[in-house]
Amino acid sequence: MNFKEHIEQGADSEYLARLFDIERYAWMTLCYDMAMVIGIDGSILTTNSIWERSTGHSQKDLNSKHLLEFMDYEDRELVLARFQRLITSAKGATTFAFRFRCSDDRYKRLNWNIYYSPELEIIYCVVKDISDVKDFSHAAYHDTLTGLSNRLFLLDNLPKLIEDAGRQDQPLALFLIDLDGFKSVNDSMGHQAGDYLLQIASERLRLIVSDQDYCVRLGGDEFILLEKNCGTNGAERLAKMIITSINKPVLIDESDVQVGASIGIAIAPHDANAPRELMRLADTAMYEAKRGGKNRCVFANELPSPGRG
Repeated sequence: MNFKEHIEQGADSEYLARLFDIERYAWMTLCYDMAMVIGIDGSILTTNSIWERSTGHSQKDLNSKHLLEFMDYEDRELVLARFQRLITSAKGATTFAFRFRCSDDRYKRLNWNIYYSPELEIIYCVVKDISDVKDFSHAAYHDTLTGLSNRLFLLDNLPKLIEDAGRQDQPLALFLIDLDGFKSVNDSMGHQAGDYLLQIASERLRLIVSDQDYCVRLGGDEFILLEKNCGTNGAERLAKMIITSINKPVLIDESDVQVGASIGIAIAPHDANAPRELMRLADTAMYEAKRGGKNRCVFANELPSPGRG
C-alpha cells in the first residue's frame, strides 16, 4: 500500500511520518551513490554517509542547510529553474549537473538524477561525482542507473532528428513506453528489486532499437525509443517486439516477475514537426493505450482531434 492509499484510508499523521521515515531510511542505506532528500523550499532534509566520502561534508554539516548554499554562484539560476520546472510539470523526474562546494571550498561537478514526489512534497536525489570523468558529455547525457541516454540527450538531439526526417523524407518514429505493473513490483518488493527490473528492461530495449544512443530513459519507468526511417508499418512491428521482450519474466528473489508495456507512437514529420508536440502526442497515445487495457500500442494518428491539438 502506498502513501496515498494510507492517507485515503484515514491513517493518522504520526503513523504516516513513521512509515515515511522507515522507507526513506531503507532507500538511503541501500543507495551506492550519494543520496539526498530535499524539501520543495530547497532545504536538505537528510543525506546518506556517502556524501562525507565524496565531498568531506558530514550528514550533520548538510542536514537542515539550504542546497543553494553549496551551489557555484554561476550555476544557481539554471539549477533553480530546473527545480521549478520539475515541481510544476507533469513529468516528475529530471537529470542535470552543477558545481557543488566541498568542505575544503573546492568545487566538484556532480550529476543529479532527481525524482519529485507530489504526494509527499519532497525531492529524492541520487548524485554522482563526475569531476574526474574525461568525457563530460557522456556523463551528462546518460542515466546513472541504466546507462541509457537521458532526457537531456533527448532534448538536445530530437530537434535535429526531426529536421533530418523532414529534409530526407524519412519518417522518424518516437515510441514512448511506460512499464505496466512496475509500481506494484517496486512497492511490494522494494526499490532494489525495482532498480534491477529497470536495468533488465533497459537492456532489452537497447537490443531492439537500431541505434542504441536513441534508447532513452526519461525517468521512473518511462522510456523513449527513436527509430529513423520508420513509418507506420515498421513502427507497429517494432512495438510488437518491444511488448514481447518486456513481457518476458524477470527472476527476482527466486520469483518470476512480469510487467507489460503501454506504448504511444508519434511519427515526424507527419504527426508533428516540433519536439514538444511530438512528445506530447506520444504521451497522450501512451495513456490511451493504458486506458484501453495496457500492454499494447496506440498511434498518435488514431487519437481523437482534441488529443492532437
